[in-house]
Amino acid sequence: MLSQHHIIALGFVPGITSNAIQQLLASGLSLDELLRLYDHDLLQFQLKGKTLRSIREMTPYLQEAERQERRADEFGASIVTIADEKYPDSLRQIWSAPTVLYLKGNLLQEDRNAIAIVGTRGGSVYGKITAEKYAEAFVRAGVSVVSGLARGIDTWAHKGTLRAGGRTIAVIASGLDRIQPAISAQLAEEISEQGGVITEYPFGIKALRPYFPQRNRIISGMTAGTVVVESDLKGGALITARFALDQNREIFAVPGPINSPRSNGTNDLIRTDRARLTQAPEDVLESLGFHIPHPNQNEPPQALHHLTAFEQLVCDHLSGEPIHIDDLCEKSGLSPSDLLVTLLSLEFKGLARQMAGKMFLRE
Repeated sequence: MLSQHHIIALGFVPGITSNAIQQLLASGLSLDELLRLYDHDLLQFQLKGKTLRSIREMTPYLQEAERQERRADEFGASIVTIADEKYPDSLRQIWSAPTVLYLKGNLLQEDRNAIAIVGTRGGSVYGKITAEKYAEAFVRAGVSVVSGLARGIDTWAHKGTLRAGGRTIAVIASGLDRIQPAISAQLAEEISEQGGVITEYPFGIKALRPYFPQRNRIISGMTAGTVVVESDLKGGALITARFALDQNREIFAVPGPINSPRSNGTNDLIRTDRARLTQAPEDVLESLGFHIPHPNQNEPPQALHHLTAFEQLVCDHLSGEPIHIDDLCEKSGLSPSDLLVTLLSLEFKGLARQMAGKMFLRE
């Protein structure tokens, strides 16, 4: 049987495929037994040409595997192979599943109940609110949230999950030590403490354009379904949706304004019946067979009677739709200074949230 060290090393052999390594694993052969086989015997494992010649000289690949294992230890990370129990079952089932995952954080049994939330890097306020709303609802249902750590929808999905105290998995297209920009690296650290950051790329590898579509197959492959929040017609989120379709996973799309380029892709997914329309997180949970938690009817509603008169007044003008502070000032009749103090108090009580551009909404 191939050891973890040998599986990692085989991944560095030029031209070798994930499916070939899986066939070698299924054979039960050790590396020594494998290297004693004649060339014509190795053909059954899709090993030929340069790959066949390279596998006869394993020393440099074994050395690289050792270097990666040492780097993982230094980085506080781990390496998970497709033969490990902690490797995600749903990911193992896809075509060309990654043989090796580099992991910062942890993968738990509960992560088998996972849903992906993806979308454009240039998301709107509508997209931000939607991504966070879905993430928080999935957390309440005991579902882990998977996304790609990109700006926009991905970031908001991760942050919404973290804020709700749930588990989130970020799948990246570089080595764990090459996350860019710095703000994404900072978020990755937070995620690793409350979930995991994974990649199929070794330490030292920078993200290149072709790596992102490959990354997307892992996002969809780890999950029971993918929710596309916002995407234009050529967005990377649609690549994730195509992978989900190929993997026989469910796809859900959030409809958006017909005049918004950010929603052209999601609206087209719905129009062409490639995705189910979702207008609430419960649509997704119910379709995938996850438990939908219901509020405890015996619990009293949030104690609004403890609010001051100013706080109650401002709350009356806040909703799930963002409102600009100038409009809120006009509607409430409060002075700018009184309004700012009141909003700060409501944020502290968890009843209001400030968005970009001096926009506020009800929590």
